[in-house]
Amino acid sequence: MNQPRLNPGKKRAGRLFTPAARTWVLTILSAAVVGFVLIPLAVNHFSGANAVYVAVAQRGELAATPTPIPFEAAALAPVCADVSPEPSAEPTAGALVSQYTVLQENDDYPTVEQLQTRLMELGYLDSDEPSTYYNSATTVAVSLFQRTIDDDMDGIATSELQEYLFSDAATPYEIKLGDSGTDVESMQSRLNELGYYESKINGYFGVATEDALKAFQTKNKIDVDGVFNVSDRDLLYSPDARPKIDPTPTPSPTPKPTPKPTKKPSTSTSSSSSSSSSSSTATATPTPKSSTTTTATATPDSSSSNSSSSSSSSGTPSYTASYSADGLVSVATAMLGYPYSWSEESPSKGFDCSGLVYFCLRTCGVSTSRYSAAGFSAVSSWTEITSISDLKKGDLLFFKNDSSSRVSHTGIYAGGGTFIHASSSSGEVRKSSISTDYWTRNFVNARRVFG
Repeated sequence: MNQPRLNPGKKRAGRLFTPAARTWVLTILSAAVVGFVLIPLAVNHFSGANAVYVAVAQRGELAATPTPIPFEAAALAPVCADVSPEPSAEPTAGALVSQYTVLQENDDYPTVEQLQTRLMELGYLDSDEPSTYYNSATTVAVSLFQRTIDDDMDGIATSELQEYLFSDAATPYEIKLGDSGTDVESMQSRLNELGYYESKINGYFGVATEDALKAFQTKNKIDVDGVFNVSDRDLLYSPDARPKIDPTPTPSPTPKPTPKPTKKPSTSTSSSSSSSSSSSTATATPTPKSSTTTTATATPDSSSSNSSSSSSSSGTPSYTASYSADGLVSVATAMLGYPYSWSEESPSKGFDCSGLVYFCLRTCGVSTSRYSAAGFSAVSSWTEITSISDLKKGDLLFFKNDSSSRVSHTGIYAGGGTFIHASSSSGEVRKSSISTDYWTRNFVNARRVFG
């Protein structure tokens, strides 16, 4: 047989893989390239794009809605001159520091004047021209407010106390069961005078005092709650207070038939009729007492240039206590420099404004009860004076304060445009000019006790 002949010079190439094997190898290599090279590149590309997009979006959101800044930080942040500040949001309750500074005795700040004015408005301090000095009278007034709200009676006006004191919810002056003080003692004395209180006058508001007060409230047709407030005080210390037992009215005499005239009336009968007539028209004015010189029981401020009292050989001031305007001013002048003291009425303990007037009147022989300033101003048997220009020496003066029309302060006119009064803001009995703006605008009226 003839064999096919090969082309000389060429050798037949050998094949490593069969066609089928080559197909599988190429497929595997392609998959590896895609899995290990192309896919990671694609993931990195798209992840970076998304991150950029998210960052841009977040920056846009932050620019549109800034995160709120606490008001403390906002207050410190600089404000550009060319940017109008937006209205600040209302602060969170309790986040602000109190606007009030702690005040206590011997402080001398303008805010003390505001504190005194508020205490006067609520009835815890005698009305007076307020001052910037935190004296002992202010300490007592703050203590009385603390007593009302059941707080420690240390007389210190903390920021928290002032927050409440200056709020609309602040409780006006009152005394209630369990309280004690010189004002309680004074109230007990007045209730005793009117026949309502028969227990010991000790300055403690116990059950007996509460029962007496309720009886007074019932008889005088006011709220029967056993709490002694400003309205109760004004009534109790006034001529309008009704006693427990009303006085028996004096019956008017039964008219007698006119006797027939006699032809010869006797002289003795005429004399007797005249005497009887004279007896029935006796005046109700108290009989003036003879002038007496009385030595004061305590030492006032003898250095006061306002004092016109004479001094005895022992150096103790003395006064002439006579039933007259001069006598009244003499006693009041001798009290210059004595301390102001809430609800007190004697040189040994001090005076409040009405206590000074009461002491001077009684020392000069005027029969009167212990009234408040408003009570003394309502005594109708004393001539009322309505103009400062008509005042005479010895007249009783009555004032209100800037926030109320209610009479809340009293003093004694000393002549020459001056008056003597127990001053709560000064802390002593002093002489003041009635011509100042404060006293002129707050003058209510005056009463003339002596003709």
